[in-house]
Amino acid sequence: TRVQQTRIRNKADRHASVHLSPTMRAVKQHVQAICNKEYISRLLDVLQRVPHPSASTNTTDTSSSDLLMVSSTCGLLLQLLDFLPEATGDVLNALAFKPKVLGMLWEWSQHRLTTAKASSVAMEDESNLLTMFCLVYHHLLMTVDNTEFYEDQYPFTLQQIRSMVERFKGAVYGLYWEPHISESSRRLRSTGTQLLNRLFERNCYREFAPPEAWLASDRYVGQVVSELDSATAMRMQDPNQELDDGLDKKYLTILQSVPFSLPFDVRVRILRYCISLDRNKLMDIPQNWVRCTIKRSRVVEDSYLELNSLGSDLKRTIQISFINQEGLQEAGIDGGGLFKEFVNTLSQQAFNPQYGLFCSTSEKLLFPNPQAEAAHGWAGTVDHLKLFEFLGRIVGKAIYDGILIELRMAPFFLRKMLGKEMFFDDLASLDPDLYKNLLFTKNYKGDFEDLALNFVVSEDILGEHRQTELVPGGTNIAVTADNVLRYKNLVSDYWLNRRIQQQSQAFMRGLSDLVKPEWIRMFSPDELQMIISGSVQKIDLQDLRANCVYGGGYSEEHESVQLFWKVVEEFEQEDREHLLMFVTSCSRPPLLGFKDLHPAFCIQKTSHSPEEADSRLPTASTCMNLLKLPSYSKPEDAKERILYAIRSGAGFELS
Repeated sequence: TRVQQTRIRNKADRHASVHLSPTMRAVKQHVQAICNKEYISRLLDVLQRVPHPSASTNTTDTSSSDLLMVSSTCGLLLQLLDFLPEATGDVLNALAFKPKVLGMLWEWSQHRLTTAKASSVAMEDESNLLTMFCLVYHHLLMTVDNTEFYEDQYPFTLQQIRSMVERFKGAVYGLYWEPHISESSRRLRSTGTQLLNRLFERNCYREFAPPEAWLASDRYVGQVVSELDSATAMRMQDPNQELDDGLDKKYLTILQSVPFSLPFDVRVRILRYCISLDRNKLMDIPQNWVRCTIKRSRVVEDSYLELNSLGSDLKRTIQISFINQEGLQEAGIDGGGLFKEFVNTLSQQAFNPQYGLFCSTSEKLLFPNPQAEAAHGWAGTVDHLKLFEFLGRIVGKAIYDGILIELRMAPFFLRKMLGKEMFFDDLASLDPDLYKNLLFTKNYKGDFEDLALNFVVSEDILGEHRQTELVPGGTNIAVTADNVLRYKNLVSDYWLNRRIQQQSQAFMRGLSDLVKPEWIRMFSPDELQMIISGSVQKIDLQDLRANCVYGGGYSEEHESVQLFWKVVEEFEQEDREHLLMFVTSCSRPPLLGFKDLHPAFCIQKTSHSPEEADSRLPTASTCMNLLKLPSYSKPEDAKERILYAIRSGAGFELS
């Protein structure tokens, strides 16, 4: 691919040069002649001789002169990059790998960001300094691994980086709110956005700055929330409006460029707003609902045969009827609860590594099985990529309908779902041992011949040992100090990308049938995991109780209700999850707390007489998040009956 890109670029350069005037061609030849590494090195010497602003005892005029010299030199380098794109690598490498130069650029950038007014931070000369720093540090971060970044704190300390985030976000975010900006400001916004995104991705590996450190100011966030409230109100009045008619385009640009500048709950609201607009186009009336029958003994197979052909029509309401192990139709009319149970049952079975489509890491986190074609249950009869597309649609359906499913994805696979580029450090979430071995190899100071490594990878495929060349002729290419970085990157690319490329692409095709990629790209990998499977926090009983409603004669003060909460408070976390699963079809609390559960968690009194209530089991209507609770009078009876019911896993059959 790199060879093809180089050929295309060379062809484009030749094509462009044809249209240059003779004078401009001569100028370009002269610039190419002088812009060699020696010239660039001498130009950088100018930067190295400028004193840091923090160390300077000069007058204000002299300090301004120094700043002008630095900014002008950066401006010259930026013009060089514009005029000779082929010099980009030499310029950025020369700057990035000279810590003194990079440190000096940050000192002057920090000085400028600290002393400048927000409205003047992007003055053309001085914006060149900020733009160059963003370009150079972003370039360096692509080669710095997590050990260097976190442990060695190279080239900046974490405290410096936190300060960097705070100062640059103020300059960059503000430019998104400006109605008209200059070309230099636009370039600063672009490079600053790239740097902030790269630093935020590091923060996703291991947090060095809390979520609030990345947020825009309350004034800016308030504008987005106000716009969202207005758009939601307008949609209720005019359900046929398009998204672009509801939200200002600048807010959509912010969501695409710096989504972490907005709080998570605001972005969740925007996701649901987008889905509600899309759902309104479906004409999802009862006549168009899809009804299907699923055998408990063949959940994956029946689901695929019944639902795969729907494609994007899976967005419609699906009503499920289960056939139990005895071949009888189960009780219960699907008002939404059965479908929630179906989605969770299907995902638990189809994503189970024993089924063969997915593997798990040492931490039991899921990713596509590279050998799925031969390992899955239908091998030889159903195209495994069609199955991956189908499962992508099921996850998309869960997100679309707001159903939480109990799947924990590997971080690198979540990054793939978000369309993010894979990096060497992503390998740690797949194979920590391989990651450590490659780090050792990268930093090896001895004779590489002792390692006896070639450009090949070895793996066991269904019991057969197999070697794969990383490059053509890789078996005969030894790893040396000169090519070890390339070897490291090719090995991580093989394990993270090449092995599961087809499966991942198929999964994303299915997911995209229901959920547009831009809807979920507002989130980080950890946030996407929460969108899929809910909060990892323990169930907050106080939150549940505060947002619970009552019916059938019950109230917060009723004796049986007080008894119920007292019993539940004694439950271990696992039994609290069983209770939530019993009532709502999901053991995870809602994404934004129980205030976000719709319909609200409800406890309704049953019609049993006081004499028979203590011997009765509670039941549930999961479509209504409704717990039907007999009026227990004895704590021991209440605890025994409730635990029996919620641990049974019988669902509608219990009713």
